[in-house]
Amino acid sequence: MAVVNGLRAQIIGIKQLRARLDAVKTNKGVLRLVAQQGVKEAKLIVPRKTANLARTIRVGTVTDTSATVVAGGTTEVGYAIYVERGTRPHVIRSRPGGPSLAWGGRRTLGGRLSKGSKPTHFARSVRHPGTRARPYLVPGVRRALRQAGLRKAIVKAWDEAA
Repeated sequence: MAVVNGLRAQIIGIKQLRARLDAVKTNKGVLRLVAQQGVKEAKLIVPRKTANLARTIRVGTVTDTSATVVAGGTTEVGYAIYVERGTRPHVIRSRPGGPSLAWGGRRTLGGRLSKGSKPTHFARSVRHPGTRARPYLVPGVRRALRQAGLRKAIVKAWDEAA
């Protein structure tokens, strides 16, 4: 019974409504599965040069209400966020008292100088033009959510709980 404007009113179907709401509550298992699928999808679309970035994509924290998919976080792949979001134009400076910036010469696929090669250009600072964003995490998770069919699962759970 509920009191509305001084009148007693009975809410019909409150038990059924509670049962339905409990039935569609998200749980850790479902969120973990979606996050794992998000990792797979992100690994399919991540830009590849050496595959180091793809190897760092993983499921992060999973709770009853959320799950995260993360990338990078290691010293070798600290650039994950810059690939996802891009960078603005900026100035790169050498460290005070340190060696000049050097580039050019034959390089390995990873960007290091090839054996026996020497840099051909030197400077104390350079103007980097910035890099365009090449998103892979957000689109990967969005694909996983579409494929998970959660909407159908929620409607089914809602209908069965009545």
